[in-house]
Amino acid sequence: MHWSWKIVKTGFDPQQVPSYPGDVIKIKWAHISASGAYDQAASVQGARAMVSGYGINGLNVAPALNSRHTQKLAIDMNISWTGTLAINNASGTAVSISSSPKTGMNSELHTVGASYGVIKFVGGSSDKPHWSNDGH
Repeated sequence: MHWSWKIVKTGFDPQQVPSYPGDVIKIKWAHISASGAYDQAASVQGARAMVSGYGINGLNVAPALNSRHTQKLAIDMNISWTGTLAINNASGTAVSISSSPKTGMNSELHTVGASYGVIKFVGGSSDKPHWSNDGH
């Protein structure tokens, strides 16, 4: 995900993507044409398909190579509701959230999440869907 985003969003050269440590993930970033020449358009299109498939086109930062996600300590999720959200915190107390925004950026929802040890991203709106064990 990291390199596909970098190729699409920053114009990173697909030919310069380093191999994954231990070479356990074999992705051919630099596509080759039928004539055997490097095909930049096909390479970028392949990265674009990956960005689209992973749903990361709207991210303002590249997915990290090593992150809370790869450590299985984070999740990206889009949250929204209408009306009043009725939810329990970790102690079982009912919480009603009617304030705005009615999205994952709601500070009252952050408090409920924190009661479960799920912390909203500490970097503000640059990674809106991100929640983790420590906010990073």
